[in-house]
Amino acid sequence: MNVSSRTSQGYLIIDVAGVIDMEESPVLRTALFEALKQEPKVALQLSDIRYIDSSGIAVLLEALKESQRLSRKFVLFGLSKAVHDVFKLTHVIKIFQVAETEEQALQS
Repeated sequence: MNVSSRTSQGYLIIDVAGVIDMEESPVLRTALFEALKQEPKVALQLSDIRYIDSSGIAVLLEALKESQRLSRKFVLFGLSKAVHDVFKLTHVIKIFQVAETEEQALQS
């Protein structure tokens, strides 16, 4: 899994590519929690994720809870088909703020 970040329109955007599984999810967790500590607005781009398992979903739920605790904005965008399907199957799609494009995410 590759994780990189950039800023745009007051958001820290975290771009993630590859696979989010039991082995890789701690890396994503660290990146998200560090970002949420430092930035008031965080957007996570997931269009290049080929696979996400329950540990990845758990990390995203933890990050959402942390964002709420810190009163931070946390939005997901560009969900790949693999991520979108898992989100629908696990019924978490309604829990997150999800945008289709980066532009929509940054306007939320």
